[in-house]
Amino acid sequence: YNNGSTVSTTIAKTEGGNFENLVTDPKAAETAITDSIDNTTVSLSADKASVVEGGDITYTATLTNKAQTDVTVTLSNGQTITIKAGETVGSTVFNTPANDVYNNG
Repeated sequence: YNNGSTVSTTIAKTEGGNFENLVTDPKAAETAITDSIDNTTVSLSADKASVVEGGDITYTATLTNKAQTDVTVTLSNGQTITIKAGETVGSTVFNTPANDVYNNG
């Protein structure tokens, strides 16, 4: 997000043309750069709706626009997903707890 700015430049040097007197105008050429906020959304999906105890779930975070720098998404289970600069998708694998006969009967 640039929030708008102005680009300004002047003539630094002139040569050639075989003029008797080439006068350089010192006035700058200015151009306004407008920018609007680009809303980017991150969404989370899982590769499975159901998994057996001890199975793996792959969580994927997806951006609607490419990341300009690395983006870290922290999940409520403490895991993180990194979406690399220039990409829109990152994922992590969550290993579900194995069956515990002492807790489950």
